[in-house]
Amino acid sequence: MLRMALPFVAGIVLSIWWPLPIEGSIVALLICTLLLAVSLLRRAAFEHRWVRGISVQLWFLVFGMCYQVVRDPLVRPTHLSVDGADALERVVRITAVNGISDKVVRADGRALAVRSSGVVQTRSGSMMLTLMRQPGNADPIAGDELVVRSRVSSITRIPDPGGFDRRSWAASRGMYHETFAGPEEWVIVGHVWRWTDLFEPTRQRIAQWLAESGLPFRERALVKALVLGLRDELDHEQKDSFVKSGTIHVLAVSGTHVGFIYAMLLFMFGWWGGGAKARIVRGVFILLALWGYAGLTGACPSVLRATFMFSLFTLAGMSARRADPLNSLFAAAMVLLLWDPHMIIEIGFQLSFLAVLGIILFYAPLQRTWMPDSWFAGQLWSLTVMSLAAQTLTTPLSLYLFQAFPVWFLPANLIVVTAAGIAVYGAVALLVLYRVPYLGPLLVFLLTLLLTIVDRVTAFFAELPFAYPAIRASFTDMVLLYAITALIAIRLMWNWRPALRSSLAVGALLLASWGYRARVAQDRVTFTVYDDRRTLQAGMVTGRDLTMLIPEGDSALSEWLVQKAERHSRALGLDRTFLIRQGGSADTAVVEQGQTLFGAGRWCAAGMEVYFHGADDEVPTGLRTDVIVLHEMRYLSEEELTQLVGQTGHVVLAGGLPWKLRSFVQQWCDVRNIPCHDVREQGAFVLEGGAA
Repeated sequence: MLRMALPFVAGIVLSIWWPLPIEGSIVALLICTLLLAVSLLRRAAFEHRWVRGISVQLWFLVFGMCYQVVRDPLVRPTHLSVDGADALERVVRITAVNGISDKVVRADGRALAVRSSGVVQTRSGSMMLTLMRQPGNADPIAGDELVVRSRVSSITRIPDPGGFDRRSWAASRGMYHETFAGPEEWVIVGHVWRWTDLFEPTRQRIAQWLAESGLPFRERALVKALVLGLRDELDHEQKDSFVKSGTIHVLAVSGTHVGFIYAMLLFMFGWWGGGAKARIVRGVFILLALWGYAGLTGACPSVLRATFMFSLFTLAGMSARRADPLNSLFAAAMVLLLWDPHMIIEIGFQLSFLAVLGIILFYAPLQRTWMPDSWFAGQLWSLTVMSLAAQTLTTPLSLYLFQAFPVWFLPANLIVVTAAGIAVYGAVALLVLYRVPYLGPLLVFLLTLLLTIVDRVTAFFAELPFAYPAIRASFTDMVLLYAITALIAIRLMWNWRPALRSSLAVGALLLASWGYRARVAQDRVTFTVYDDRRTLQAGMVTGRDLTMLIPEGDSALSEWLVQKAERHSRALGLDRTFLIRQGGSADTAVVEQGQTLFGAGRWCAAGMEVYFHGADDEVPTGLRTDVIVLHEMRYLSEEELTQLVGQTGHVVLAGGLPWKLRSFVQQWCDVRNIPCHDVREQGAFVLEGGAA
């Protein structure tokens, strides 16, 4: 499976980066199929057997490229994007419900059909839905079919520096469009049965049982997250503590939880013995339990991966064969990518696959480095090695994706993972026995105590010094880190001496890359208008300083703007933050903050000049500036706009401007080929060094 899966994955990745036309991909696959048939049917000498291996791997490489192109929804002529942004009636099937708040339901949906000019046509493609809830009516669930009349738009909103990138998050799940529908603009018209529907009543009963069990609210939220993967009741503080302590994977129902269930089942049925009949019956029970748990948790991809892999282990045990973990892992990856090749760019798929791969490759070699004498030390060492092995291959990717590292992940995981495993078993026992007199209340008390410890431990490690420092790693840094990891592993496993010198050379390249970026960062100048639909929020980065523009009369940043400043600073590695009060063009006083000057509506730094124009400001003549920001105004004549823009590189429309003014300025700029950015519609505006 390794020899087949690796070229197949490489083909998918190559097709994503360098897509070929469908016709060309199919022709290439036919040619490779013909070559493969010739190499397999032709009698070959033993010393030339490598030709067949290369032919097979080449076929899987081309098959992966062709399969990705064929399965790519954007190339289909029926994709929902062909209808444009008009408000049309569409039939959409809910594939997943991501969250339900007091006002809205957020879900993923797949387009089935559209009605335009009285004609119904087939449609395909996925999109994100935000549906206003209908009081008194049931909320949609996965499998429901809806008729939605709304506009569908591309997900193109630009995030704030360091902010949540909704575009990338949606694209990683195969969605590039979204829609918003009011309470009168959608209706449930049917439901398509899914195999997970068998477990929906059970999920609802379990949630009801937990509500009746007597568990405190915070502990009940943790049980729902640990057992069912439902994180809707977790507050922001709890999630943040798990992230900063490096234990967030415990809340994501994944291979860890399936492993707990698998281990528990082996222990429960181990006394049946090793006979053929016992192996088969035990294997059937385990398979039913594993897939039942997968259905109970909604069959999310991470659970499906783990369930499929442990199912392979179980089938091998039923046939008295020894299962190879590496082969099972790549078999699971192969099947899942055949089901959905787009899964290769999902962050969850990448991290969970690399974590299991790290455990398979590094757990045994690391464990053999020390053999403790006592049983307790041995168990502690096993947990330590397990966490280290999992982090070995996930750390470079995590640094690149999240630009931070949980320093205290090792001690936090030793406590939290152990407690979480016990909590999973305790939660299962509670669901069965919570109505039993004396025993039920005792289980509630013990589980509350255990989950309180988990809550306190994550909060403790999250609040320690340097708990979650920002580490900016580029794609090149990630590749170099993986190269160092691979070379060190080769040195430890196969004792290849040149690997150590090679790893030192790669480490030197990594340090040189960091040094170069640090040098460039000293000279950078970046202007940002933050993503806010209601008002103007702006910042100027000069070197490692961030200067924020705040409304006139305010003495400090608002809580929301403080969060923007913190994320901006973490993303770019900034050291200091300065504040400037916003003033109009009539205010001629010049203020110097950081490495910037502000006065008369102008904000200047080395190589960057910005002019802010509001309702009460006089229109300057002969203005030359990199950016003009229009804010807090209701009307602007064409004559004033012509006089104002002059020789300007960019026009930015801040949040809060009325629609009519924004539309007028955009049309005026389009006619004259002047870049115009509408913050209300497009998100944040970022200009680096005087160039877009």
